[in-house]
Order: sequence, then structure tokens, then C-alpha cells
Amino acid sequence: MSIFEISAIFLTITAILAYINNRFIGMPTTIAVMVISLLVSIAAIFFGFLGFDKLIDFEVSLL
Repeated sequence: MSIFEISAIFLTITAILAYINNRFIGMPTTIAVMVISLLVSIAAIFFGFLGFDKLIDFEVSLL
């Protein structure tokens, strides 16, 4: 996967979650995106503890 594909995936996920926030929750967009990214980061760490280390290893290799 290239960095362009990963960026497109994350941008699509962010747009979908921003729409859900705007339609149903009603929080300010910047705060909602920050909270969602925090929850996704915590989920990635949690999955790392469960043995799904490939995602974290892939993210580290991108950096």
C-alpha cells in the first residue's frame, strides 16, 4: 500500500465520521475529529496488546 492510498483511506474515514458527527451528535467538528482520533489511537494500542502488532509495525515503518 502506498502512502497515497493510506491517506485516501484516512481522509475518507474522517469525512464519514465528520458527517455522522454533524448529522447526529452535533459537536464542533475540530473537537469531534480530535476525540475520534484519540479513540482510534487507543484502539490501536489495545489491539497491539491483544497480539495484532502488524498495524503498529506498519505505522512505525511509515514514520
